[in-house]
Amino acid sequence: MSDEIKDPSQSGTSAPKKILESSPLSGIAVPIAIVLVGGMIIFGVTKMLSTGKNHRDLVEEMNSKTFGNRWIAAYELSKFLAAQKIPSEDMPWVIENLSKVYQESVDSRTRNFVVLALGSLNNPLALPILNSALDDEDPQVKFNAVVALGNTSKGADVKWDKVEAMLSSAGDPGLQQVALLALASHDHPSAQEKALIMLNSSERTLRYAASIVLIKFKNPEAVPILEEILNLRYDVSQSGELNGAQVEALKVNVLENIEKFKLKDLSNLVQKVEQDDSNIRVNTKAKQVLKVLKN
Repeated sequence: MSDEIKDPSQSGTSAPKKILESSPLSGIAVPIAIVLVGGMIIFGVTKMLSTGKNHRDLVEEMNSKTFGNRWIAAYELSKFLAAQKIPSEDMPWVIENLSKVYQESVDSRTRNFVVLALGSLNNPLALPILNSALDDEDPQVKFNAVVALGNTSKGADVKWDKVEAMLSSAGDPGLQQVALLALASHDHPSAQEKALIMLNSSERTLRYAASIVLIKFKNPEAVPILEEILNLRYDVSQSGELNGAQVEALKVNVLENIEKFKLKDLSNLVQKVEQDDSNIRVNTKAKQVLKVLKN
């Protein structure tokens, strides 16, 4: 593939880093432990004690009918998941039982934990429940299911028709964005077409997400929106506008993707960022990208 911006019939490069991992949306799927800490504060759990129980005990306790007990078990289990302390031979049992918790739970917060947990395992045995969660009635559960499926290995048996359908989820731009990013991260045949449609959306965040996806395909139609992103100000304080931290993350994400896919035709745009942008992190990243593009 050449370094010029074009619309190729083939997309991406071999084994690229998932777009979801480097996108401005990646921070939405916050670490499991953080989610659980927040949830437990809300429900009045004020003191965490080490239970001394193993992962099997904790998975079984997630079937508890007492909500507080269930969430304490979930919190403790998240530590095992984060530390990768669950033996590989126990993984089928863990996934089977967490799947059972999901199927039997009427509480959306518990189902959401299960989806986050199964997603963190990145194990093909979890795909049936993650695919099932695409139909969950709770928007957050559905959102995290798309994120989890987007970060699975390429070739995974994902219900892509359901993910595609989410691109039409009017009033839920966050879900639309992660659906598009999931399609693109798996090089789904419809990803570029859907991104081009979304590029003309009246919703600015959707246009931004679409332009970042189109970097992967080296499509020149994304350039005006990418330029708009890189010219965003940090000091806008109006309601509904992106704050300084969000603008920084968005610009860095654009620069990272330009670097990853080596879009040399955007060198002048990156150089302008390096010369004019006042944000140290963005400015430093622009300098790094320029060095890569010049090689």
